[in-house]
Parts: sequence; C-alpha cells; structure tokens
Amino acid sequence: MIKSRLNSVLKFINYWFFRYLMVTELYMTEPWERVAIHVFLFLIFLAQFAFNYSVLLPFTAKLFNITIVK
Repeated sequence: MIKSRLNSVLKFINYWFFRYLMVTELYMTEPWERVAIHVFLFLIFLAQFAFNYSVLLPFTAKLFNITIVK
C-alpha cells in the first residue's frame, strides 16, 4: 500500500516536473545548464524571501501598527 502511494506521488511529481521543463523550454538545455539555471532561480527566490522577511514584513507591521513576535 505504501509502495503504491509512493509510486503515485513520484509519478505526479515527475509529470509536473516534465511540464515545468516543457513550459520553460529547459528540456533543450544540457544537464549542467539546467542545474545552473535552477541554482540561479533558487538564489533569486532566496534573496526575494530574505528581502520580504527583513524589509517588507517590518514595514507593513509598522504601517498597520502590528507587533511582530519573534
């Protein structure tokens, strides 16, 4: 039962990863290029998350008079 669920989850992930590669046209790139692009996109996402957490969250908290619990 667990093995069949795991297989269905892996099939679902593979399907959406394949769609992602097709939509972004990354299926045409070489594996090292694909890794470089994924690392770059991850770093951009990480920088955006850090900016939102360190700048936008305190700004909106002050704007709406909300205290942030840390």
